[in-house]
Amino acid sequence: MTHTAEEIGAKMDALGVWALLEPYNFAVKPRGTVFPYFCTVLKGERSPVKVRFLMLEGWQTLHDFVRTRFDVNFGFYSTPAEMPHLELVIVEGGPPALFRHDPGFMPRPASDAQRALAERILWEAFGVMLRVEADNRLPLKFADERAIFARVEKGKDEWVDEPLVIPDPPPHVEKISFPKADIKSAKDLPFAAEEALEVDFGIVPGVMTGDPRPRSVYALVAADAKTGERLVDCRASVSADGGLRSLWESMPPRLLGEIVRLGRVPGEIRVRTMRVFRMLRPLCLELPFKLSLHEKLDHLGQLVP
Repeated sequence: MTHTAEEIGAKMDALGVWALLEPYNFAVKPRGTVFPYFCTVLKGERSPVKVRFLMLEGWQTLHDFVRTRFDVNFGFYSTPAEMPHLELVIVEGGPPALFRHDPGFMPRPASDAQRALAERILWEAFGVMLRVEADNRLPLKFADERAIFARVEKGKDEWVDEPLVIPDPPPHVEKISFPKADIKSAKDLPFAAEEALEVDFGIVPGVMTGDPRPRSVYALVAADAKTGERLVDCRASVSADGGLRSLWESMPPRLLGEIVRLGRVPGEIRVRTMRVFRMLRPLCLELPFKLSLHEKLDHLGQLVP
């Protein structure tokens, strides 16, 4: 007898062990899948979402997830919602819901094939949760082997506990380059030493494209630090071949183009995240502005008014 994702989610919620699982990650690898899926629990950010049960796709996603939890400015992900994964959302007073997340796209209800895969993963995860009730150290069973606890399907419906040795994450590399023509044009501009710009870049909450498969919208915004006048508001979404990396790496040259359009180089650019600071730092090698990091920006508290 098979159970739907919603039925399994209700059973998982009834156990009441979310808090026991929250500190850990464990893996489920169904037979025939290329990647292991790493299961982790996130508390809901706001009512009515109670819990998000993430099934992260593959080692690279897990590495990015863990490193981003330690440093929110690592890499290119701003939120786990941008990472490739299946997600079961547990809500107060309603049935669970299953979604597919992909970088740069809005979450969408899981397809039939995705549901079938998720149900296999969830059923094994439910079994792990039953065992955690009696042994809350179970997810750490293979920690001494530098391995993650996993349920691995060896044959049809034949599941075993197995360590998945944690590979070293690949180094994170960012490549920022600027059009030579824009650099030359910017160096010929007047230097507005007393002018400061507040600059931010990131996902615009609640905004999406009108495509058949809606994409998230990202904005590069800049405002005059004294007057609050919005001087730059550029919108973009992921391309088929570029992804989030391309979006972020194209942000500094786009800002350079906007500086050329404005007709002057500001004396200072103020940003609020270390990621934006890091991405714009190569531009400091080309132009003489001061780049400064602030806890908040007075005129860019959010990306859209």
